[in-house]
Amino acid sequence: MIFGIIYPFLSTSIEIIEHDLPFDFSTYLSVQQQNPLLWIIDTALLVLGFLGYQVGIRQKRLLDQADHLEDLVNERSDEILRQKLFYEALVENSPIAIATLDQNHRVLSINPAFTGIFGYRMDEITGTNLDDLVSDPANEQEAYNITKDVLAGKTIHKFGKRRRKDGTLVDVEILGEPIEINGKQIGVLGLYRDITVEIIAKEDLRASEERFRRMFEDSPVALQLEDFSKIKQWVLKTQEKSGLGIREFFEEHPDEFATMSGLGKIISLNSASLFLFHAKDKADLQSNLCSIVSSESRKEQIDIICSLLDGETTLEKEMVYKSMDGERIFAIVKLSILPGSEESWDKILFSNMDITERKFAEEKLSYISLHDIMTGLYNRAFFEEEMERMEKSRLRPISILIGDVDNLKKINDLHGHQAGDVILQNIANIFKKCFRPEDVIARIGGDEFSVLLPNVSADLAKQIKQRVLDQVAFHNQSNSEDMRLSILLGYGTAEKDDLLTDVFKLADERMYQEKQKKMNVSK
Repeated sequence: MIFGIIYPFLSTSIEIIEHDLPFDFSTYLSVQQQNPLLWIIDTALLVLGFLGYQVGIRQKRLLDQADHLEDLVNERSDEILRQKLFYEALVENSPIAIATLDQNHRVLSINPAFTGIFGYRMDEITGTNLDDLVSDPANEQEAYNITKDVLAGKTIHKFGKRRRKDGTLVDVEILGEPIEINGKQIGVLGLYRDITVEIIAKEDLRASEERFRRMFEDSPVALQLEDFSKIKQWVLKTQEKSGLGIREFFEEHPDEFATMSGLGKIISLNSASLFLFHAKDKADLQSNLCSIVSSESRKEQIDIICSLLDGETTLEKEMVYKSMDGERIFAIVKLSILPGSEESWDKILFSNMDITERKFAEEKLSYISLHDIMTGLYNRAFFEEEMERMEKSRLRPISILIGDVDNLKKINDLHGHQAGDVILQNIANIFKKCFRPEDVIARIGGDEFSVLLPNVSADLAKQIKQRVLDQVAFHNQSNSEDMRLSILLGYGTAEKDDLLTDVFKLADERMYQEKQKKMNVSK
């Protein structure tokens, strides 16, 4: 290109020198005009040089593109190789059995996992029809139908049994996937996952669930699975809205307890639960759920809610329920939040062990330990316990009345002990009529009675004494002379700083004085 520019200048300069012409620009133009051929020859090199330059640039670009294309091909080839190696490593190390098949369903390759599950080596299985080797003899058509669908281009996902080399069957998950390249199907990929362990686990779980269901249904203990999720939502919302803890809220709004109780939902229950509450069915118990918790156990129910809010998942309480027909039911309640329901409370298992008979027996024993069986009044032990309690209190005045049935021995001798028992019972009934519920009436001996009278002054005690005597007289009006009641009474009153033991002695002395007076009159 540079030579094409210099050469025309040199050739024209030589022409000027040969003709001995002056060397200037006008001479240079004159020589060029007088000799056109020289101009054409001179400029041809320039044109050719320029064209050569353009060709060189184009050739360099082509060479650069060729180099770039070669780099891309090499890079792509490396990527394809890496993918191929990755796929081969993935197949070789996969725990899932993989078989690559052609369009005739003949085996092209298998991985080690396939050998592990079915027992075939590569050299034993290559080129054979896979269904002929591994299909379940009892259900060959199922395997052929899967093959037909996959060869038709469908992806298949099934579960079934396949045959090993030794003839035994294995439970597998089956996946059939068509292999396509550029939109054309060239083969099939068959994947088999051994699910024997899962099948055994499911069977064990099913058996365990059945055992649990039977235990649940046949348990003599009343069992209920309940959903408390709405109760939790209501409690949290109520606390947030009122600004009070749930205990304080119910103290101010006791009627809302029924609202909360009605939000519980029974998921399932056993027959023992229906029997315990005298309910016809689940729907019957659900409709009365808010009323079966006795008002006696409202505190325990609130305690349960508070404990659940504090994060406890197992609780045990003694509660009183009411059956559908209103009977009191004493029960030991154990509840457990099932795993996974700790946050929602949507699955809580209640176990209600009926202890009603035991409770009644305990109450009976307690009653016997504190009462006189003959009369139904309190016994001496309870009387002394109450007197000691009142002694320590600041309660004053307290009066004590002591009575002695002075003709009991005579009646026992004349008519027998049964008649004497009737006399004692009649005296007890008169005492029950004459005294208040808060008064402690007791039989403290064979023929002795005593009454603790809190907040009763000496004057009032005297009036009460007379009231008892009047009632005895009224009773005797309708009875024969030999069955009439006769009782001697003495009383005393404890004011501030007085000891009840001293008052008891005073009342006893006054009663004895009444006896002495009667004996003197009899003489």
